[in-house]
Amino acid sequence: MRRNIVSWCVVFLFAALTSLVHGDVFSYKAVSTTAITATELKEHVRYLASDELAGRAAGTEGSQIARNYIAALFAEWGLRPMGENGSYFLPFSFLGRLRLGEGNYLELTLPDRQRRIFVPGRDFLPLALSASGEVEGEIVFAGYGISAPEKNYDDYANIDVRGKIVLALQGMPANDVSFAQESNFPTKLRVAREKGAKALILVSGPLSPFEDEPVPFWNEPAMRDAGILGITVKRAFAEALFYLESVQRQIDETKKPFSFNLDNVYVRLRVNLQRERLDDANVVGLIEGSDPQLKNEFVVIGAHYDHIGTSIRGGQKQIFNGADDNASGTSGLLELAQYFAANRERIKRSLLFIAFGAEEIGLIGSRHFVDNPIVPLDRVVAMVNLDMIGRLRNDTLFVLGTASSPVWRDFISDVNSQFNFVLRDSPEAFGSSDHFAFYNKGIPVLFFFTGMHENYHHPSDDWDTLNYEGMEKIVQMVAAVVERIANMPERPQFQRTPQPVERPAAPVRVSTGIVPDYSWDGEGVKLMGVRPGSPAEKAGLRAGDIIVEVAGKQIRNLYDYMDALNSAEPNKPVNFVILRNGQKMTVTVVPEPMRRSPE
Repeated sequence: MRRNIVSWCVVFLFAALTSLVHGDVFSYKAVSTTAITATELKEHVRYLASDELAGRAAGTEGSQIARNYIAALFAEWGLRPMGENGSYFLPFSFLGRLRLGEGNYLELTLPDRQRRIFVPGRDFLPLALSASGEVEGEIVFAGYGISAPEKNYDDYANIDVRGKIVLALQGMPANDVSFAQESNFPTKLRVAREKGAKALILVSGPLSPFEDEPVPFWNEPAMRDAGILGITVKRAFAEALFYLESVQRQIDETKKPFSFNLDNVYVRLRVNLQRERLDDANVVGLIEGSDPQLKNEFVVIGAHYDHIGTSIRGGQKQIFNGADDNASGTSGLLELAQYFAANRERIKRSLLFIAFGAEEIGLIGSRHFVDNPIVPLDRVVAMVNLDMIGRLRNDTLFVLGTASSPVWRDFISDVNSQFNFVLRDSPEAFGSSDHFAFYNKGIPVLFFFTGMHENYHHPSDDWDTLNYEGMEKIVQMVAAVVERIANMPERPQFQRTPQPVERPAAPVRVSTGIVPDYSWDGEGVKLMGVRPGSPAEKAGLRAGDIIVEVAGKQIRNLYDYMDALNSAEPNKPVNFVILRNGQKMTVTVVPEPMRRSPE
């Protein structure tokens, strides 16, 4: 990738100085003008979205380089450091991806007392939602591990798996998609657990469209395990016990369960999954307002600097550079910081610039900030968020959060008279970025966004795909918005927004309006909040509640919750058991039909 001389200087300095102790900053002049320009926006994006930063995944070296870059510029422009020990950094930690710990073990004892030992990684792998622990006992074959009596199919109908280890096929009988919900790993784990099994072993049958390989971990938010040991194995494990292909063929052709005990066969299984705790940080700098009284109130300007890192696909390493998501918003944040640092006399309230870490894995950085604020939250009058502002098309700009204050709509319309954007809202995206953490604390928010596109979360989201002239115009509008908020005689009043239309990640018929806390690693589903006017709010659910049971089904993680919700019917009451401040209570939620947003 070619760079001009200034960019090469930036890279050289970072290469020499990124080994500094966490919290140190260094000074260089990457750009020369205090105006908001497309040229400078491009320079920031080209660096932040370069291969050197390897996708800026939270907790990685690339993420650390990015925040050092931001802090260095804050220092150059004279923002006051608001982090720990006189630095710009507010550190936090979070649970990272799973890894295979020591001592994973699988042993099969056959009727003739012959023992076979299988190698972790090669012959078997734990599922991402597996519990850790050790079990041993008899094994029973349970077809596809599906229990759907309402569909006239139940692999568990004529067998008792209590205290035993279940062996089952991956997928669904004859690839019948009517069993799609019942065939996923979380549901099969839950069903085996509820039936009393100690563990679930899944195998890809010869007639299934799956490779004969253990299933590798998939990228999961940190969440509670399924409460049962679960692994996938190669076919050699099952073929040591019976003719796997003929058994699968019988089930597929008859569409009837064929489950049986395996006499005098014993399994010993040990699973050890480790989820490492990783370190990251928000980058925070302050520009003090000019008014002796109003400078004690704050306008937060935020953007997340992290992205999703790298992956191996087809044997090749791919870097997800995240130019639009969210090097674009971070570059806008930097240009605003430089602009207002040179024009401090224009603002009466103080401006708090925050580059958030770990947004991609559940708004962890912004939630850490609002839960551990460095300024009183009741003095934060508004939060302005920039996320994915690099794809302006047809002058159409999304400004979300306008319903979070009764003054915003006329306010934004008036500012826009200088810029003539085609303004749109996108209710289904309202809770998808860092502003939502502030909204949940009763702070008015505005979220600037140019919409989804085909490069979102793909390696093709590179610096040369962005509309920098469009970004310049957007950031200039945001500067006008921030200046007017900073100088308002009265702070904007907060109000709850109407319930947005939902675009679910999975095909469900009903909605409750909960907003899960994806960073929660305890048992149950913890709520980051509830959508205004939703069934959850009407039932009295609120942020911090932990759902542990729905309709009599234990809820250990978000998959259990979605599975339970899939059985609910619109407008029919469902009992939720929740934990609130350590106390168990039951509330009645009346799910409503899922309201779909137009495609």
